This record gives sequence, structure tokens and C-alpha cells, in this order.
Amino acid sequence: MTVFWSLVAALGAVVFLVGASSSNAQQVWSIYLVNLVFWSGLAVSGPAIAGMMQVTEARWSPSVRRIALTTAGFLPISFVLFLVLYAGQTVLYPWVTTPIPAKAAWLNVPFFWLRTYVLAAILFAVCFAFVRALLRDALPPDDERERDHRNRVAVILLMLWLVTVSLWGFDLLMSLDPVWYSGLLGGYYVVTSMYPGFGLVTFLAIRANARGVTQISPSGIQDMAKLTFAMSVFWMYFFFSQYLVIWYGNIPIETRFFLSRFFNPPWGQIAWAIFIVGWLIPFSYLLKRLTGRPPTRHKVFTVILFMGWIAIFVERILIVFPSIDKNMRFPLGIREILITAGFFALFALSRQRFLAKYQPLLRQPR
Repeated sequence: MTVFWSLVAALGAVVFLVGASSSNAQQVWSIYLVNLVFWSGLAVSGPAIAGMMQVTEARWSPSVRRIALTTAGFLPISFVLFLVLYAGQTVLYPWVTTPIPAKAAWLNVPFFWLRTYVLAAILFAVCFAFVRALLRDALPPDDERERDHRNRVAVILLMLWLVTVSLWGFDLLMSLDPVWYSGLLGGYYVVTSMYPGFGLVTFLAIRANARGVTQISPSGIQDMAKLTFAMSVFWMYFFFSQYLVIWYGNIPIETRFFLSRFFNPPWGQIAWAIFIVGWLIPFSYLLKRLTGRPPTRHKVFTVILFMGWIAIFVERILIVFPSIDKNMRFPLGIREILITAGFFALFALSRQRFLAKYQPLLRQPR
């Protein structure tokens, strides 16, 4: 599988490089940005989830906590991909070539990339410091000094994660349309990263159980399902909070964001599909799953998790593409599919490498 995923990643890279130098570079850079913010948000959410469990002393979840850390394997690749994004700044961000005087202090090339790269580098470094602290086997798990150290690193990680990921929402997404603004978009991006993040950790826990790597109890899987449900509700809460304030404010410069995404084809149909597939169906299923005995079979649950991931990925497209060009088509071409497959292959390969390095520690019962 390693050879296969390596070939897929290489093919995606070649397709991207060829497309980025073509006449349709805007479409190529747009799908690149969608994949970058989706996979990077997913990768950094794993350590953040583990950090939340550490700080809250969720002792039911030592195996889940370690599984959540495995997404950190993508972070070094993510940083390189962030560096590549610099080459597409003039294609994606209009304020680079046409500065906005009122926002020039914040939206200027040196400061924009400086804060993006510095914060990402610090956050990723702290994520790996937390990985080393949590997977260290030299000290017993009930060592008080070790627990205090892990808690301190987890708190630092969560604070950096919240600031950095919020700024990804404001900077990388909202500034695509530098005239429009929303004070909630940063928090909204954090929540929409956590929803598939919890879903991914839950899926990996189910898969690890099936392979005999861990022995997480049915109640533990049920608890992860409850957290995924909570994130789905939180997602819709943030969306409606943002929508309500903007829509009732009835300021054209703000409401046009929703008009272009709910009333212009094909984006209106896609927005409703995201709502139904990504929230309404998962909400209905997970709400039923909260009651009764924890099930031992998870086939339907796995399908629900996949629906959530796909919906959030398409939601990233819904945010990015109309901001760049309202006439841009939905990315269903072979080129966009191959670039997305390349990102997925890099994510899979990086996680495999992480597992190869830390597999013995991940198997520990503590």
C-alpha cells in the first residue's frame, strides 16, 4: 500500500504543478487551498482532542487519546504545503495586488505570511512535544510530575491551537473576499475542523479495535459517538449564529456572502446537500444512538462518519470557490479529483510513518 499511496501522491503533485502553470490556474489553486485547510485542520485536531482529554483527565480514554495523536504525522507535510501556498497568493488573494487601505495594516504580504508560518511552526512543534510527553514510557502513568508536565503542554497546545486555527479561518478563507467579513468565521472554522476530527478519531478507534491493536470498550466508542454528535450540534449552532446576525443586519456587503451561496446555482443546491448529508442525517442517527446499550457493530455509524467528512470537505469548497469567482464551476473534473487524492495519499502515508515509529507505545494498555 505504501508504494500505491506514494504513486497517488506523486501523480497528484504532477497534476497540480501542470495545472498551476496553465490558463486555469485559479481553479487549481482553489482546490489546493480547499485541501490544505481541510487536511491541515483534520491533522491538528487529533492532538487537540488528545489535549482536551488530558486536561479533563478523561481516564476512560487512554487508547483513544493515543490514537488521536496519530494524525500529527501529517503536520510536517502540512507545513511544507503551507509554504507552497505562497506561490499562489496573487491568484487567490486580491488584496496582494490591490491593497485595501483600511485593512492594509493586517492584510499585507509580509505580516500575513509571517504570522501564518510562525504560528503554524510553533503549534506543530508543541503538538510533537505533546506526542513525546504522552507516549513517553520511561515513567509510570501515575507519576505526578509527569502528569503535571503533560497537562501544562496540553494547555499550551490548546491555546495555540485555538488562536492559530481561528486565524486560518480569518486569513486563509475570509480574506479571499477581503471586503466581506464576519467576526465568527474563525470560531466557525475551528468547530468545523473539530466535527470531522472527532469523527476521524472515532473511526480510527473502531478500526484499531477490529484489527486487535486496542481493546476500547463499546461504552468508549459510544462516548466518542456522543462527542461527535455534540460537535455536529455545535457546528450548526455556529452557522446559525453567524447567519442570523448577518441576515437580520441586512447589510448588502455582508448578506451577499449568503446570497451567492444559497441562491446561485449550483451553490444553492450544494449548500442544501451539505445541510442534509452533513448534519440532518448524522444528527438524526446519532441522536437515536445516544440512548440504549452501546452497540458492538458500527457499519451504519461508519457510513455516518464518512458523510460528515465529505460534507465538511464540500463545505470548504462552498466557502472558497464563490469567494474567488462567483462563476467558478464545482470542482468535479479529473484534475481536481487527482489533486484531492494526492492530499489524501500524503495524509495516509504520513500516518503510516507515525504508526511505524510509535506502534509499540500505541499498543500499551495504559
